[in-house]
Amino acid sequence: MPAQEVTDEEVRSLTQSILTRYGIDFTCYEPKSLRRRIMSVLHTQNFQSIHEMWVRFLRDSTFVYTFMNGISVGMTSMFRDPVLWKTLKHKLRVDFRDRDSLTIWHAGCSTGEEVYTMGILLKETAFTSKVRATATDINQEAIQVAQQGVYHKLKMIENETNYREYNALGDFSRYYKSGDKEATMNPELISHVSFRYHNLITDSVPEKYDIIFCRNVMIYFDNAAKTKLLAKFYDALRPGGLFIVGFYDAPVHLVDENRFDLIDADARIFKKKA
Repeated sequence: MPAQEVTDEEVRSLTQSILTRYGIDFTCYEPKSLRRRIMSVLHTQNFQSIHEMWVRFLRDSTFVYTFMNGISVGMTSMFRDPVLWKTLKHKLRVDFRDRDSLTIWHAGCSTGEEVYTMGILLKETAFTSKVRATATDINQEAIQVAQQGVYHKLKMIENETNYREYNALGDFSRYYKSGDKEATMNPELISHVSFRYHNLITDSVPEKYDIIFCRNVMIYFDNAAKTKLLAKFYDALRPGGLFIVGFYDAPVHLVDENRFDLIDADARIFKKKA
């Protein structure tokens, strides 16, 4: 179906119906981005209209998961934005070295590239404190990919390039086994990680963390939702904890300077005020 045939009213009606029926909130997504993603689902699932797709919702109780996976498709890579990982490597060695434990939340972990990157970082800093991490996403297929850690070898070329910029003297190949077309990451890199489904907008966060990543996720939300999420992340951080966002996720003016200090603009690292 041509994109122009999906109206803003249809998008609003669909998202409100999903919220009412399933309790899953897409109403705060940035409208143009959401509309593009809905069109992608229509195309990949061979629907001719929003109405036809909604009939599928009504007849198939599991289709909501297919829809969610299509809406939340993420694009990521290991050591994306190497400046962040260089900075974080230094902070692990200096600011967190004397901690007995370290808790991390990868909010919107997608297919796990960031989680494996953090695992490599912990190894290369010889971090000996007890580390416990939670990796969450709304896309259950992406979570499965993250747990398996199997990536196409073409994707590993980009990962290798990023890694070399982060650590020119390191050997990225020691962190995975290479096959004919795919590479499998060393599962020890995520032995400290628990993966689970989580809806950032509607689900609570009962735990407290020292470091929270939410990179290239909030870019899809409107400003009201971003403000809500920033408050949620603030509450989930321990005093002095680090909050790390993507370069286009949240305008700096939305981050409450009474709650967070911007400690590294290039790496987009904020610190919760004590």
